Amino acid sequence: MPSVQVRDTLEALEPLFSRGERELYRDREVIYYPGVTSDSLFYIESGHVKVSFLDTSGKRLVLGLRGPGDLVGEGAIMGEARRRHFVQALGDTLLVRLDRDLVTSWLRRNPEASFSFLQWLHKQRTELEDLLVDVAFRDIQSRLSRKLLQLSEEFGVPTEEGVLIGCRLTHKDLAEMIASARENTTLALNRLEQEGILDKSRYRIVVKNRESLKRKCRVG
Repeated sequence: MPSVQVRDTLEALEPLFSRGERELYRDREVIYYPGVTSDSLFYIESGHVKVSFLDTSGKRLVLGLRGPGDLVGEGAIMGEARRRHFVQALGDTLLVRLDRDLVTSWLRRNPEASFSFLQWLHKQRTELEDLLVDVAFRDIQSRLSRKLLQLSEEFGVPTEEGVLIGCRLTHKDLAEMIASARENTTLALNRLEQEGILDKSRYRIVVKNRESLKRKCRVG
């Protein structure tokens, strides 16, 4: 299910989503690469996608995860000629592909939808600013704790054990989200598990103690 924040922000765009083409992507399948023509916006009907920046050496920084009810590929609507990011499915993911001209025409005719889209863009910008602050001023343990809190809030599924982060993530995925080496991220995860703050297994993380996790990332 989409988060309440995303659903409310994009509500005015919902009539548009029925006019696109549905495409199913399997786990880890690439949706688009940097450099390909940027001619469409995607609505995420189910599943999750990972949006990354790749440098020339192949190093990757994950700019964000997006889930059901969210958008990806927004650069096409903002005048981007070619894709700048690497976007990949996490788990089986159903997308609705919306042609750029269709979306821009709709936004011109619907001021409320345009305002909703601007609100959504502001949310993406805020998340990128938070990432920059984390990388600049926080250590790995704090960055990881903040990221796990964010993921549990956006994609959390309540269980008897705690809050399950409802998307398939590897240690490498988490490392790329916090600009860390995988080995250091694994050590930080192990410390959180040893302290009883979370449980982890393959592709599965359950946050058991949110208050302790908040203290780890210095959230009041």
